[in-house]
Amino acid sequence: MSLSKNVNRAITYVLVIMVIVTAAQLVVGAALGSSPVYVVVSKSMVPTLQVGDLVVTAPQSYSTIHVGQVIVFQEPTSQGTCPNPEGLTVVHRVVAVTASGLITQGDDRVTNPHPDEPSEWPPIPSECVKGVVVVAIPYLGLVSMLVPPPWNYVLVALILIFVFLSELRGGEEKGRRGGSRALSGSASFPRGPGPRGPGTSPPSPGP
Repeated sequence: MSLSKNVNRAITYVLVIMVIVTAAQLVVGAALGSSPVYVVVSKSMVPTLQVGDLVVTAPQSYSTIHVGQVIVFQEPTSQGTCPNPEGLTVVHRVVAVTASGLITQGDDRVTNPHPDEPSEWPPIPSECVKGVVVVAIPYLGLVSMLVPPPWNYVLVALILIFVFLSELRGGEEKGRRGGSRALSGSASFPRGPGPRGPGTSPPSPGP
């Protein structure tokens, strides 16, 4: 019974990650013409987000975005408009909503002691917002940062297999010891260090 529960748990982990990454990247991204999946490439959102975290965004009406939400947006032009071919893609928290646009700031107050707007760029208009962050998966984004396609997808698959086998092996060892209690822990991925500076990048090969 314990082995069966652990097999189900392992399958669930794999399916959840596959659904989040694959469905968001391929299905939603294809429909909207851009990917809702981004990789955190800076420390500006520490401790909430770490370098290498993979975040998934969802569209939300601009008028309903509120203080406290984490958004992904493109840096606006000096005139406060988008698209901006030279602009960074940034993941920061909304700290104020004004008539001119959204005011954002990184959670790391050491590297981001002041709001981004208006010192870095004008307040964020609706056309610059790419989405609101709804899911963050530790570590998985490092695959896209360090490994070129198509090998990044192969490595992701190997990680999923490793998670499955680890859970399966854990169930077998408990079964041999006569244990009947299911594993209480959950699968996790280590976080890694990375460069400083606000921003994200789409997983290779990008939208």
